[in-house]
Order: sequence, then structure tokens, then C-alpha cells
Amino acid sequence: MKLKVHLIFNGNCEEALLFYKEALGGELAFLFRKKDEEARIEGLTVADVDKEKISHMVIKTEFFELTGNDVDHDQKAIIGNNNKLILVFYNLDRCRKVFDALAKEGTITVPFEKNFFSEGFGEVTDKYGIPWIIMMTDEGYQG
Repeated sequence: MKLKVHLIFNGNCEEALLFYKEALGGELAFLFRKKDEEARIEGLTVADVDKEKISHMVIKTEFFELTGNDVDHDQKAIIGNNNKLILVFYNLDRCRKVFDALAKEGTITVPFEKNFFSEGFGEVTDKYGIPWIIMMTDEGYQG
């Protein structure tokens, strides 16, 4: 079984996923623009304003994949408060480094610190409005 997280953006998917690639230490595995979709699907017409937008993009990290796309110009992706992405680490230095990278230009909602269930835990909403929980594993932790 594999977990993939798919995010939908209002025209800045490529920028956001490339940011996550750097912050999370991943690699760009796939990028397909809407103009490429038009070229492959007979009868499909993509508005000029949407041609450079992302139809599908994949960032692979050591433990999971992030995928994403942009909505068309006549649609609106609504960033909600009904989800958080949780990253669990086994190395405190790497955990802190990722928290700091996602917090850059974002908003820290819970500062990264040791607590009763984890050696390190924090919550951040990144500069793209995506909420994250970044934490050390709680397996066997006795704080």
C-alpha cells in the first residue's frame, strides 16, 4: 500500500510542488501541462489562459508522493480547514529542518517543541495555505 497526497491549486501548482520538493528533499517525477492534455485527447480544447497550467505533477519523496494540479480559469480551488498533512520522522534534525522550511513565509500555529507524546511536534500553515503537522514518531516515546 502506498499513500499519495493530491493537492489542487489556483494556478500555482508548479511553484508549490517545486517548493515542497526542496523542503521535503524529493524529486520531480512527472509534469504534464494542460496543453499536453489537449494534444493527446482528441476533441479537447484548452483555453489559452490555461495551457501552461498543470494538469498533473508528481513529487516523490523517500516515504510518500505529493501530486497536484491547477483548476481551470473558470473554477476556484477553495483552501479549507478540513485537512492537515502529517509527516512523522525518526530523525529529530531532519524533522526540525522540514518544519523550518515549511514555516518560511508561512504561519506557525504550534511552535516546534518537545511535548508529552513526542520528542518534537509542531504545526504550520505554509505559504500556500496548506496546514501541516510535523512530528517525531510517538512509537515507544516516554516523555
